[in-house]
Amino acid sequence: MLLFDLLKMWEPTFTPTTAKVHLARHNGEEHPLDVFLEGQFDRWQSWQANQNFKKEFVVSLIQAGRPNSWLFAGLFRKVGCTKHSTPRKHYIYELQRIDAAEEWVGRLYLTSAYKKRHSYPLGTTMAADLVVRELLPKRLSVGDFPGYKAVNLTKEHLDIVVRHDVKSWRAALANVKGVYLITDSATGKLYVGKADGEEGIWGRWRTYAATGHGGNVALKKEFGIEALPDRKYDLRFSILEIADIHAMKSEISARESHWKAVLLTRIHGYNRN
Repeated sequence: MLLFDLLKMWEPTFTPTTAKVHLARHNGEEHPLDVFLEGQFDRWQSWQANQNFKKEFVVSLIQAGRPNSWLFAGLFRKVGCTKHSTPRKHYIYELQRIDAAEEWVGRLYLTSAYKKRHSYPLGTTMAADLVVRELLPKRLSVGDFPGYKAVNLTKEHLDIVVRHDVKSWRAALANVKGVYLITDSATGKLYVGKADGEEGIWGRWRTYAATGHGGNVALKKEFGIEALPDRKYDLRFSILEIADIHAMKSEISARESHWKAVLLTRIHGYNRN
């Protein structure tokens, strides 16, 4: 299903010819996904260096990890626009959210083949391109730590948790060592890893957030520099078991070896030892 088909259902007066699409990307200073999660997206979007919204409607999308993955951030109607000269020339848009589309904000993931760097394409350019990929059961948020048994983080979500240094996650994960599982959602292959350092699982997972592979030989080959740009976003992170932060490294290694044997990750997964 195409996003624009849904938009026409939500707002009968909407047409591709009356819309601009805002492809919100990292601008070198801010991650628009972080701004959205902080509840500041509307204010952030209203400030524009140029007259980018010269149409009645604005379809707002936020790049979500993969270059071709976008999160629906809202359908807006342009109400007004004012020009300002300080601190430098810019425009402030008054954009009104379309209520009928609000149920899907922060829940609807889309895939696009659009590869140009232009962030404000016409609606007619994107009308036949934005395909619905996934609908989350509830709006994306940086929620509190759900408990060790309930951890199931996508790479995108892990990046957000680490970037925001979410206190409940950091407190829980930095206070335990343990054995974790990484699942490649594209292939089904598994990797069993251990966290036996002073910062526990939190310290180990921060490395994955930064690199996508954590320095592991097999993962580095599959998800490193030479891999496709978005491969790292196929990873999901969960916890197999936890141990006291003062547990001996030999104890953690023994439990890691146990899980490798149980899950056959040396034979069918990414473990090499």
